[in-house]
Parts: sequence; structure tokens; C-alpha cells
Amino acid sequence: MFRNSKFKFTLLLLAVLTVLYTNTSCQKDNIPKDDPNDQTDPLAPIKSYTYALMTDIYYWSKEVPKNIVAKPIKTVEAYFDTLIVPQDRWSWMMTGQQYLNSEAGISESYGVSLGQPIDHYNDYSIRVRYVHPNTPMSENNVKRGYELTHLNGTAVNTLISNGTFNTVFAQKTNQFTFKTHTGQSYSFTATARIINTRSYLSRLVFTGQDFEGLPHSVGYFNYLSFKGTMLNDIDEAMAMFKAANVKELILDLRYNGGGDSKATSLLANYIAPVNADNKLLARREHNEKYRSWDFDSETQTVIKRIGGSLNIDRLFILTTKGSASASEVILNGLKPLMTVVHVGSTTYGKPNGMYVLPYPEGNYTSPQYVFLPICFFSVNSVGYGHYLNGIIPDHFRPDDLYHDFGLNDDWVKAVLQYVKTGTFPPLPAKSQTAFPLTEGMKIKVDEERANWGAYTATTPAK
Repeated sequence: MFRNSKFKFTLLLLAVLTVLYTNTSCQKDNIPKDDPNDQTDPLAPIKSYTYALMTDIYYWSKEVPKNIVAKPIKTVEAYFDTLIVPQDRWSWMMTGQQYLNSEAGISESYGVSLGQPIDHYNDYSIRVRYVHPNTPMSENNVKRGYELTHLNGTAVNTLISNGTFNTVFAQKTNQFTFKTHTGQSYSFTATARIINTRSYLSRLVFTGQDFEGLPHSVGYFNYLSFKGTMLNDIDEAMAMFKAANVKELILDLRYNGGGDSKATSLLANYIAPVNADNKLLARREHNEKYRSWDFDSETQTVIKRIGGSLNIDRLFILTTKGSASASEVILNGLKPLMTVVHVGSTTYGKPNGMYVLPYPEGNYTSPQYVFLPICFFSVNSVGYGHYLNGIIPDHFRPDDLYHDFGLNDDWVKAVLQYVKTGTFPPLPAKSQTAFPLTEGMKIKVDEERANWGAYTATTPAK
């Protein structure tokens, strides 16, 4: 079907495919028995489209259930879910507006990400993981590491215990009480609004004046999302590091769920050493029908150093469970090509990709729905890539949710200590907390969403 159609692909990871897809070219043998464009079912056309793509380009196309009774299923989302095979925990879909908003970095939010320092620290207090600039939280001087203690005057541990924290936090307006790094409490009322986010959180250069004994300049880039529409964020950061003549780089991907392949490729081109030029960063493995695509030059990501590429001796990549998709492609792809030291905790584990398929067909400007079924697995230059349980770090360290990004952050200090001495310092002391140490006190974090992890790319028409 796809092979004989004209299409462009935009890939969401792991990935996005723009397909100009005909309703008649391959549906004849692939329509559910009870759904031959049944005009009595208003969802028949979109169900037909969904079934056709899932039995064609979907990585597990041969295993898609063939006996689904489609007509009684009342929503597109429910029908799509019936076609996903048991081993697939990654495929998803969304409305067209959700897709357009995600591409533009637009969402309604307070502009803050929350988490708990449970690993190692055994602390169930709610801490700020990061704050987007120009948002309700940044305007009230909230910083990473601050503790959220109350919502509307009620202690957050009470809200968590009675199961209402998420509901209350999701309200459009709330009164927040935070405790600062120095233990001072303050309250304010804020209203969530539409915000526009950037692709990075911080970019810094450390020298011996910042960290005593550091033998040379070290760059730090806290990259939050591989946004193809914000490539200048990468350009500007790399120009900053180039001007500072950094010899090593700390690439902080701890909360980066992935994004667009143009950003992935650009970042790799800036970072990879001279001897990695023209070498493979990643390639895709498709189902049997599209296996010929696996070695297509335009479906592979190859290092192409550019003007302004860095000349670094070593790369440190920082990850958590939130590091997914494109973040894992960078980590997995660069490891065979240069000296990479992986610090933090095991990554998310999304070694496969989804082609983004809009409905109506080919409509990326105003789609009604967008489907993201898994269509391939991604491997590096030595063929490694099926890291279903994530990529294990070389050196484990728990995420430090007590300090802001920079020199006070445990991870940054630990890496700089390693640069200086060749050894990592001991893990930090465990903190004391008044919160009960039980699973019932855990809140949901961003990467626990069903649709976490993205990687967008382009593939040629066949």
C-alpha cells in the first residue's frame, strides 16, 4: 500500500511519517469483516483507515487481531486500542489539535514539573523538577528544588493520602505554598494558562574559577526536548561552548522524552568527533514488508560534522527514567563513536518508532486525528538497539531534587569531580522526611503518561 503511494513522512519516535495514503490501494483485503465502509456506522471510514495502516506499516502487522467486531465500538480511540498487540506498550493516538499543540510546544499549564526524591533518598516530599520561563510558576519565583507543601491551605501529604492531589493540582486556579532551598515558606495564587515552552532549560560553561581544580572548560547543556522548530537553541548553545573552547560536555537529558530527528541529527553533528564523520548514528528496522527501507540512505541518521562542531575529548550524558526515544538514540548512537560516560539512572526504554499518520489522509495542517503506531526499531552502528528495559548507566546516581541546575546540583558536581580526579564522589547522604515511606504516597510523574517518548524524522516517498 504505502510503497505505491506518494507520501512524505514525519516521524515521531521514535518517529513520524507523513503519508499520502489512499483509501482504496490496500484496504480490499484488510478491512474487518463487519466494516466494509458500512454507511450505517459514522466511524466506518476512519475505522477502515485505521485497520488498513495497522495491517500494513505497523511493526506487528501480521499479529493484528482479525476478528474485531468494529461497528459496536463507539470511539476511534477504543477501536485503535483493540488493534494493538499485547507486546506493544508504546503505540498511541491523539486528536489533531493535540498533535498541532505538541509540535508548537503549546499547552495550558502552570509551567512546572513535579517529582519526589524517592530513589536512594526515600523522601516522598513533592519537589520541583523544573520550571519553564515566562509561566505562572516562574513569575512567582519558583525554582527547581523547592518543596510544594500545601495546595489551597491543605497539606499535600493529606491530599496524596486521600487520593485527591492530582485532581486538586489540575484545577485551573490554586493557592500554592512552597518551601525554598533555605526552608522559608511562601504562598501565592496562580491560574494555569496557555504557555509556550523552549527546548532547553539551561546552558552553562564551567571553568577552574567555578570549580577549583577543573583542568579545562566544561560545557553543560540541559536539553529538554528535541524540537525541530527550535534548532537555533542547539546552534546558540554550541556556539557558546565553541567560543569557550570546552574540552568536555555534560549533556543533561534527565527529563527529555525525545522529539524530532532533525534536532537529534543536528545535536549529534555538533558533538561527534572528527573520526566519527560519515559514520552511522542510527538506522531503522521495519516489518518484513518494508524491510528494504532498513538500509535506505534517507532512513538512516549519519554523522555530518558542520561548521561550529565541537572538538571535545569526552561526553557525559545524564539520564533518568524520563529520558526516552530521541534521548536514547543519541546515547545509544554516540556510544560506539566516542567516549561517552553515562551517569544517572536507567533510561525509559523506547527503542522503537512511530510514523505519525493523520486522518483525513495527508492532512497535517488540520487533522481530525493523528495515529502513532510503532513501525520500526532503532539500532546503532554495531546493531544494538532493542533495549526494551532501558539503557543502564555506567555510574548510578539518584536525581538531586533538592538543588537548582548548576554547580549546586549533585550530578553536575559529581561529573566535575570526575573530570578533576577520575573518580566519582560517594552518593549523597539520604535526607530526612516526615512523610510516610509507602507506595501510597507516590505521585505520578510526566514520564508515566501513556504517550511518553517521541522522535520525529523524515523518510522518502517510495
